[in-house]
Formats: sequence, C-alpha cells, structure tokens
Amino acid sequence: MSNVLHSEIEFFSVELWREVFDYFNSNDLWYSFRDLNKRINTIIDQTMLHLNFQKQGNYDYCMKNFLPSINAANIRSLKLEKSNEIKHFFSIYSLNSLIQLRLLSLTFMNSFNDNSFQFWNQLSSLKYLQSLKIMFRGYSGCGYCIEEKEYIIRSIFNKDFCPLLKSFIIEACSRRSWKSTIPSLITTTKATNIQHVSIDSLAFIDLIKLLPALQNVKSFCSDHELSYDNKQQQNMTITMPLLSKCIRLHLHLSEDMTFEHVEYLLKHTPNLQDLFLWSWYHLLSAKKWELILSVQCPKLLKLALICTGPIGDDYFHQASNNFQQECATIPFWIERNLTITADENYSGHDYRSDIVIRFNIRKLT
Repeated sequence: MSNVLHSEIEFFSVELWREVFDYFNSNDLWYSFRDLNKRINTIIDQTMLHLNFQKQGNYDYCMKNFLPSINAANIRSLKLEKSNEIKHFFSIYSLNSLIQLRLLSLTFMNSFNDNSFQFWNQLSSLKYLQSLKIMFRGYSGCGYCIEEKEYIIRSIFNKDFCPLLKSFIIEACSRRSWKSTIPSLITTTKATNIQHVSIDSLAFIDLIKLLPALQNVKSFCSDHELSYDNKQQQNMTITMPLLSKCIRLHLHLSEDMTFEHVEYLLKHTPNLQDLFLWSWYHLLSAKKWELILSVQCPKLLKLALICTGPIGDDYFHQASNNFQQECATIPFWIERNLTITADENYSGHDYRSDIVIRFNIRKLT
C-alpha cells in the first residue's frame, strides 16, 4: 500500500506541489519535505519563500538547516526583528540580491553607522517591493539612525526607490528628529502608489513637500510628533485636496500647531472617516472644531481628540470646562453622542493631564 501511495505522490504535478507548499511556512517546508527526493528538492528550490524570524529560535533553526542554501531570488517576504540577526543575515545575502522581494520588515534594528548609506542605497534594486517597515531601536546615541531614516524617506519620495510600494512605515524614535526638517528633501511632483504611511515624527513643512506624492494614501500616521517651526514660512493655500483618498488620519501635534494648521491639513482630506488628533489645550474650542469638521470632514464617523495641559493649571482647567459646556448646547456634538473624559492621564506623565473627546457614529448606527 505504501508503494502505491509513493507512486501516486511521485506523479503530482509541479503546480499541485506548489499549491501544497503554499500551506507551509519556510521552516516547516524544509523540515517536512526537503531531501525526500531530487524532484521535490528541485520544486522546493523554485518555491516562493516567506521568511519570518520574529519568533524566538526561528532564526537559529533556519540558519542551521537551510538558510545558507536557499536562492535569494525566491524570497518574497522577510521579517527580522533583532539587530544581531539583521546584521548576520545581510552578511550572507545582500539586500539587492532579494530582487523579487514584496515585503521587508526590519524592527528593533541598530544603525549601520555608515554615512555613505551603502546598505539603504540597495533599496533601489527592490523594484517589486510593496511593503516596507523599518523601526530603529529607540535609545540615545543611536548614531546615524536619524540620518538613515531621512535618507530612506528621500530615496522613496525623491529618487523613486521601490516604485510599487503600497505600505511604508518608518520609525527612529529619537527626540533628535523632533522639530527638525529633512535635509535636501525636494517637494514631490507626482503621486506614488503608496496607500498606507506611518512616519513617527515629521516637520510640517516636510509633510507639505510630500503631499503631492501621497495622493493614493488611505491612511496616514505620525504618532510621535508632527512639528511646526515658526522660523520656516509655509504657504498654506491649496488649489485642490491632495489626500482625497485618505479615510484615516492619526497625528500627534506639537504645541506650536494651531487651528490654522489643522484646518489646512483637513482641507486635504474631504473624505476622512477616522480622525485621531493629540495636541495641547489651546485647541479646546467646541465651536471652532464644529466649524472645521462640519465643513472640511463631512464624512467623519469617528473622532478621538486628546488635549493635554499641565496638572493644576487654571487656564487648562477653564478651557476644559468651557469646552464641555459649549458641547452641551451645540447640536453638532449632541447628535454625535460625544463623550468627554477629563483629568485622564492619557499621556502617562506625572505633570500632565488630558481631556479626551470621542465620538463614533458607527456604533450609533
């Protein structure tokens, strides 16, 4: 009976084997099928590989058993999250050898400490890459990580690296990058294919430069700080919305950002459905928010507005009270079943307090 089964399996088509292999991750594929016979080995050598080394011990096992023998051109996705493993992997395979890569995720990585950016310049070879996630380790003295982050952003938006990219996430998580502009960033002139963007910290003037490239973006996030330098003069007139496809916006605003900046951004997002804004208490005005949201964001379904101020500050306390009293009399807020949570330590700071304003029309319907 075993001979008959063996014979039938031998006659499986290459296409059928590949369908079977699609159900296995690379570790299990090698462990279960490698070296059964030469034909299966040949099919495995031509199978697309999805390498995920985010689980403890995965990398050591793969390196010991099959990584040194794989064809780099077969790798379709690669996820690494330890600096030593990232460094070791790319000592074996160059980034530009992964020519068929669709997804690249490198997290908790150290800077390469190379001001010539030789490693990141290889991104130009990844013509089919659709998802890029780079997260540097957040600690002081991170060397060139800020410069590398800036180089990557310039390469994607000014040099047309990774032209098929749809998702772009990058984080350096260093205060050195806050309130600083990206050197030599050129105002973009054409739309990219990118639909999802997350840049941990960004200067307002740099966001303006990137807007023409973000016309296909559906979600945009800057969750550490979107900062404004009042020494830099920005033209905030618009002729047409550039983020008309954006339905989700998540921003942490610096204390220098005003209602003028908020309104400018929201003019670019007329189809916005989900808005998260974290700012300071000078933006606590129920009437101004009603006007901006009703005019600029008529399709908004979900709002989370967090305003921060010093604990015990009389002006913050008064602004919070005024906001709540105004909301109780304005139909716009009443109809949305607004919830307001005061004195909430959302920031996680001992010396700050927050007022959190929320509504979710989806839940109401």
